[in-house]
Amino acid sequence: MTTICVIGASTGWTPTLATDLMSVFDEPLEVRLVDINPEASALCAEWGNTAQRHFPCGHRFIPFADRREALKGADAVIVTISTGGLDAMSYDIAIPEKYGIFATVGDTAGPGGWSRALRNIPVFRQFAEDFQTICPKAIIANYTNPMAALTATLQLCCGNPVVGLCHAYFETKDVIQKMFGLSDWSQISVSIAGMNHFTWVVDFKVGREDGYRLLRERIGGGSIRDLLPRKSKDEINLWTGHDLCAEMFEAFGYLPYPADRHISEFVSFALCGQPGRFLMDTNKGQCDTIEYCRIKRTSIEHRRRMLAGRDEGLRQWIAEDRACEARREDNPRKPKRSRETGAEMIRAYLKNKPFVDAVNTLNVGQIAGLPLGACVETMGVVDGMGVRPVQAASVPEPLLEVMRPGAVCQKWTVDAALKGDRELAIQALLRDPQCSHLKPHEVRAMAGELLEANRAWTRL
Repeated sequence: MTTICVIGASTGWTPTLATDLMSVFDEPLEVRLVDINPEASALCAEWGNTAQRHFPCGHRFIPFADRREALKGADAVIVTISTGGLDAMSYDIAIPEKYGIFATVGDTAGPGGWSRALRNIPVFRQFAEDFQTICPKAIIANYTNPMAALTATLQLCCGNPVVGLCHAYFETKDVIQKMFGLSDWSQISVSIAGMNHFTWVVDFKVGREDGYRLLRERIGGGSIRDLLPRKSKDEINLWTGHDLCAEMFEAFGYLPYPADRHISEFVSFALCGQPGRFLMDTNKGQCDTIEYCRIKRTSIEHRRRMLAGRDEGLRQWIAEDRACEARREDNPRKPKRSRETGAEMIRAYLKNKPFVDAVNTLNVGQIAGLPLGACVETMGVVDGMGVRPVQAASVPEPLLEVMRPGAVCQKWTVDAALKGDRELAIQALLRDPQCSHLKPHEVRAMAGELLEANRAWTRL
């Protein structure tokens, strides 16, 4: 029986990823669920053992309190944790804001991403040591942000095949599909290069035709803003605008990942220096929004509202599904497979069935011009050999230069955390584009406050 261990088995990600696994594998799975909250892993196991009736193979879900015990014999591991949770993340947002940095997400780049990386890296190092010792042949799929820094940590600290996964690639193809009025993705071929949450479409085709030539023809004498959808929803039901995407396209001539709330964290001109803001009315209340490109913040309060009632909703579904089974009726809300590709990558590795998709891996030359050893995102192949990135040919120099600061900061932050080097960590933050308006002593002061807030998780 194939055994898959989920570390961070909360009610947020687990039902989605478990549904994907049950949809992809045509054999029984044993899914072991580990979480620091035993009630969460028990509830997810109850959900899984209820939901498995909708699939043909008799899968089983088991909650575990001991991570090392759960890893014994694992063929694959999925990581979806958040060290410190929203309480810790609130400091990632609030402390930089005192220094004029208005983070829209705060989980990847900038002082917020730096802080989040430093408290997660020691935990991921422990995970990697366990993987190396207990299940050295298992493939590791990481969903935790900051994706690049934590995937790099795993790759540097264990010999397992490792991949970092995100839904940015889906959203990019969605926007291309809408700009060309296509019914699906079947005609779209895309080559991406960059870092998680800051990738660029370096080339694409529609059918066999050059996509950028067709796009320029569609734009004509107008603007790409005429073609872009006003906003889009991602895989976790968060909305983003595309005004900054349009601004970046007009500046560089290439399409970035079209989620403004993420790409804004990698440049010096969007979030820093006390940007002008206003409250935007939405169907879920008012949202704090930057005037420039109308970039919306996903606040801690909004995140807490998203979490509220989630466990109870899962319990209600379990009761509803069992009632449908007792009446021998179909459940109209039976689990449906998502567009996430982690399950397919796990199957590709275990069954040696090659699968191509976007992957986050250490740069071994697939993006020439970015630092070797930084974690980058390109297309890649997963098969029985592991995870192999595909070279992104001819990445334009202007794109390399706008990406380089983020890549350097990420690499130095990981190195600093693994070496216990506080000064190197501060040097990384000094070079972060979000800190470009601050004087060096102000960056050091902010770093000191963030490190103190993370004292429970980092030794720096």
